[in-house]
Amino acid sequence: MRYWINRRARELSLRFMYSLEVDDIEPKVNLQDVKLDINNFWDSNPVTNYYMLKRMLISDQSMIVIGCSLLKSGKVFLRVVNLSKYNEIIEKSNNIKNFKNFLKIYNANEKIKTDDSNYYELLRDLFDNSKKIVTKNIIRDKATEIINGCIENIKPIDDQIDQSITNWKFSRINAIDLNILRIAVYEILFSKGIPVPVSIKEAIVLALKYSSDESCSFINGILDTISKRELQ
Repeated sequence: MRYWINRRARELSLRFMYSLEVDDIEPKVNLQDVKLDINNFWDSNPVTNYYMLKRMLISDQSMIVIGCSLLKSGKVFLRVVNLSKYNEIIEKSNNIKNFKNFLKIYNANEKIKTDDSNYYELLRDLFDNSKKIVTKNIIRDKATEIINGCIENIKPIDDQIDQSITNWKFSRINAIDLNILRIAVYEILFSKGIPVPVSIKEAIVLALKYSSDESCSFINGILDTISKRELQ
């Protein structure tokens, strides 16, 4: 669950960093402006519906999150059901995969095109057997931590990237790849508790999703060089 939360936080951090357009090797960034930009970013990118059908441990019980919404307080409202009860209920479905798709559509408030009256009955059973929990918005908090860490340490981060490039120029790195690198280098140099191989792997995952296959090898090479240098 922690890895999934960190992955969602990295994706949101990448989206923010890309929108910020910090692409100069010696950027002049006003941290107060950045904090205002972050608040505006969360207003337009609320962290909702990111927990759908995710398994987590609550009070030593395995639970499935079947609903999520963002409260005005900034906290997250979750609807969770015991894993064994969840499995018992969805086994009544003729097609569990279709029911899961139905539940995602329902939670996203999108129009359901087919007649799924049976799925609505299953959903009512899930809600009847669910618990309501209000918790911290951990994805948003983690993403904000990454963004602030990248911005506050942008100069040493970019220096490390620049020193690790071969047969290329820093100024020619496209914005997506550069900000993927910044997030990973921040984790390698300044963040605690995340193993270096995990940071490199997650950077490649981001590149596969948002950039290109060529970018994966490029990013992997730079991060490998930086990690080896840090271990010396």
